[in-house]
Amino acid sequence: MRTFAILGAALVVTTSAMALFIKYHPFQEEEKIAVRDEMSLRHIAERNNVSIDAMIPLLPPEHRTGRVRTLLGLHEPVEELGLRKEAIVAAIRSAQAEGFPATDVARYILWSIWLAGAGGLLLYGRHIRRIRTFWLVATLALFGLLLGAAPNPMEAVVKFHKLIQAVPGNPAVFVIVNLAIFTLLSIIGAKMLCSWGCQLGALQETLYNLPIFKTLKRNWKLPFAASIAVRVTVYLLFFVLFFELLNINQGGPGSILYHHLNMFKIYDFYDLALFTLLLIPIILVASLVIFRPFCHLICPFGLYSWLLENVALYRVRKTSGEQCNGCRRCEDACPTDAMKAMNDGRRRYFLPDCWSCGSCIDACPTGSLQFLPLWSQRRQASKVERTASAVERPSEPAPLVSAPSTSGDRWEPCAPGR
Repeated sequence: MRTFAILGAALVVTTSAMALFIKYHPFQEEEKIAVRDEMSLRHIAERNNVSIDAMIPLLPPEHRTGRVRTLLGLHEPVEELGLRKEAIVAAIRSAQAEGFPATDVARYILWSIWLAGAGGLLLYGRHIRRIRTFWLVATLALFGLLLGAAPNPMEAVVKFHKLIQAVPGNPAVFVIVNLAIFTLLSIIGAKMLCSWGCQLGALQETLYNLPIFKTLKRNWKLPFAASIAVRVTVYLLFFVLFFELLNINQGGPGSILYHHLNMFKIYDFYDLALFTLLLIPIILVASLVIFRPFCHLICPFGLYSWLLENVALYRVRKTSGEQCNGCRRCEDACPTDAMKAMNDGRRRYFLPDCWSCGSCIDACPTGSLQFLPLWSQRRQASKVERTASAVERPSEPAPLVSAPSTSGDRWEPCAPGR
């Protein structure tokens, strides 16, 4: 309990301090506004790194027509829409001035408290699956429907790449600290941010928890080799296109592959890309039978947090090999191949994604699975090794005791106890 209190306090203090620094930092510089007649509103918003959802209400009333608010209108050149550059520039300036809204600060603070609570539930180790069902619905409502799409882990990764490429947008301090917060939360608890606090992940898993196709979900899981291959391929394609390694495009925001795959924008309708609109029903239907398909196949932060799992301080671990009875119930309860790989013991690092959902902890009848810190596992492993070494060490034969013989100065060995 003391460990949980210290962990929760550290999370709250660290993320709150970072959020306040983002809110009031003195390094923000005025960026040049890029607006051309042939650009669409969506392209302008991407180019200047503002939300269309925030920009449109800031346009003059005569510009906020029904055509502008339609999805197709967002992709038409502003010249055809009859929009004045001055009005668009003014709207962008106003949106940039509101670039550090109080909701962002509130989200970081709430995320820290939210994940500390989830960590406490995992440390407690009881009724996790039952509570998690309601927890995810609350995550969906609070961090998705109420607070919207931004900030989110996926965009944190994309914006960091944009910073490296010197694409105009948020200040460097904002981008770095934003990614640092998500990284810190993922290192403290393996995939805790993705599993318990991600607004898009909560939507997918809520659909997955519906009893429909229950038999299919129990008997089939997305193979890890296939999911990691797709996820790495999507990232490499994004990297090649964005950094113009093959010189097959002209770079810029339009070449950012993840902008066209960003399902987080389901919470901000005006920011939806046309391809994302087609992707949404596919992912939502797939979520009924596949555990978090977007996270496993597309999300760049899902790939990044999978790497961070290997250095995570808290994660699901076995307390002792002696306690496990080999029933494999944890594998049936696990929505991925993580527990199967852990039980096989073929390697220690780069196992399939473990989402710290706690299903395996609930299912284990012997209590050999717990959400433990790294140092606890090391102490336990050392204890098990010492015990095993003591058991395997052969007992030494009893020493022979010499006793004087009655025949002069000759000595003969005497059996012990004699």
